[in-house]
Amino acid sequence: MRILAIDDTKTLLSLLSLTLRNAGHEVAEAENGEEGLVKFDQFKPDLVITDLNMPLMDGYALVSYLKQT
Repeated sequence: MRILAIDDTKTLLSLLSLTLRNAGHEVAEAENGEEGLVKFDQFKPDLVITDLNMPLMDGYALVSYLKQT
């Protein structure tokens, strides 16, 4: 499964990505919502896991935008 992980806390993002990769998933990372949108278009994930409270674009706005596209 292709998973996009988005979190502005680098340590949590790394831990999440490592855990998902160890479970056999292909993972792309983004450190904020805006970067997440770019990675979403490039990576075409099956699943997005996002933090809700982030600078620039929070997880709520990100999910709302992704639902519209």
